[in-house]
Amino acid sequence: MGEYGHANDRANSPCGQLSPIFNCRNFAGLPGNILRRIESDQGRGYRMSNGLGGFLVSASIVAAGLTGFWAWPHLQEGGFRSLAAQASGLYHQAELRLRPALAALQSPPAMTGQPQAEPGAIAESLPPALSSTVPPLRAEATAPAVEARCEGPENDADTAVIGDSVQLRIFESATLAAAPVPDGADAPPTDIVFERLDLSGAYEVGTGGTVSLPAIGHVAVAGHSLACIEALVSRAAFERMRTQNSVSAAFAARPPVLVRGAVRSPGAHGYTPGMTVERVLAQAGALDDRDPAAQVRLIALEARRSELDKTRVSLSLERMRIEAALDDRDTLPQDDPAIRAAATLLGPERLASERNALGAEIRADRLRRDQSEAALADLSARIEAARRQKALAETQMAYHATRQEQQSEMLQSGLVTDSRVNDTAVRAMDAERILLEKEDLLFRLEAERRAAQQDAELARVDRIKALTAELRQVSAALDAAGNELDTVGAELNLYKGDGLHLAVTIERPVDGTHARTIAARADTPVRPGDLVTVSADRTGKEDLAAATPSDPPAIIRSASTE
Repeated sequence: MGEYGHANDRANSPCGQLSPIFNCRNFAGLPGNILRRIESDQGRGYRMSNGLGGFLVSASIVAAGLTGFWAWPHLQEGGFRSLAAQASGLYHQAELRLRPALAALQSPPAMTGQPQAEPGAIAESLPPALSSTVPPLRAEATAPAVEARCEGPENDADTAVIGDSVQLRIFESATLAAAPVPDGADAPPTDIVFERLDLSGAYEVGTGGTVSLPAIGHVAVAGHSLACIEALVSRAAFERMRTQNSVSAAFAARPPVLVRGAVRSPGAHGYTPGMTVERVLAQAGALDDRDPAAQVRLIALEARRSELDKTRVSLSLERMRIEAALDDRDTLPQDDPAIRAAATLLGPERLASERNALGAEIRADRLRRDQSEAALADLSARIEAARRQKALAETQMAYHATRQEQQSEMLQSGLVTDSRVNDTAVRAMDAERILLEKEDLLFRLEAERRAAQQDAELARVDRIKALTAELRQVSAALDAAGNELDTVGAELNLYKGDGLHLAVTIERPVDGTHARTIAARADTPVRPGDLVTVSADRTGKEDLAAATPSDPPAIIRSASTE
């Protein structure tokens, strides 16, 4: 047939009546008995046997609408070329997917009944790769090694003590497993080290000899060197957190060495590593009779002793005055040694002033007592007069009361008049009023006398209390001056002797409340926080100020480990 015939056939075919979007080649292989032509009042259409045609028509209409929604944005964006390119791509993809199904519809399966699939449409899946062992991301942490000497007390003089401030820096390390190398060579692992800023810092050694670390707890460090402190803290961190770590320790601050006794500069002295008693004496300036400063000290002691002698005599004189005032004596004893010493050291003027003060105090007290006694005597006289007046008023009131009773009886007999009886009643009432006034006056005078007696007694007690307090203060000052005078005298005796020898003792704290005493030599190590007492000893066999080091002494262990 010609070209016109083919066109006519396409127009009369079902594909010609459908949308040109559908490709009729996809339905070329359908059997002729599936579709049949139908005529209706609404137009011409095609339907499949058993209702399949209506489903295909509805599906075609829905597909055409969806295709329009899809094609319109591409048509606006790139025109027909872009739309054709997109449609061509979708067509090729759909063709590849529908090719096996179309082949099955066009070519019936073989007689065996097995479906024949196109070899090109079967996707071959690659076999899975051989599984390989994935190396761990981090190597397992190992416990740090601690030397045996760190488990007990160390024989090292420069170890941590109570009161130390230890600066700790804690570093955590993580070891990454080596990545596999193509040629099979072993690659070294990668180490990552970072500082734990939440754990690093300065920590003080407490009274128990431990430092308290966050997230780790208490670690005993007293009596251990810095190297052992690093190992012990590292082990404690590993046991607590199971991490690989390293620790760096250093002393941030150390307690000072306290020196007292026969030195020029007592007080706190900074500690330096390797400090011994000899170095402490050199730093604090030990007193020695060969030292020129000892002569200056001798002059100062002589002046101080003279001053203390005068102070003691003056205080003794004041105490004698106060005791005489308490005993109500207006003169000081003449045969007392303190009186003769006061006349010698203080002069007769001071002795005369104390006697005058005692006389004035006694006279003032006696004048006060005389005034109180006079006031009490006056009140007693007034009270006696008030009592006599009261008795007279009682007599008058009794007379008028009796007279009123008699006139009342006479009035019944008509011997007196009513006016006379009333006059007698008025006089009885006046007598009663006068009696009440006298009683009130007597009560007031007696109360005033009692108040005067109490005031006099309080004044006496206050005077005794003031004198007693003054006596107590003078006695305390006298005792202090005596003790200081004894100390100065003992030191003067040592300076004036045939030589000054120094003895040193060390008080080393064991814990927060206890300490032990060590008899030290010139080469004895001194620890931070020690209290070094330097005393003069004339009977001592060794002069520590001039001694030369002999055999090394036994190392003094840490106080916290003994």
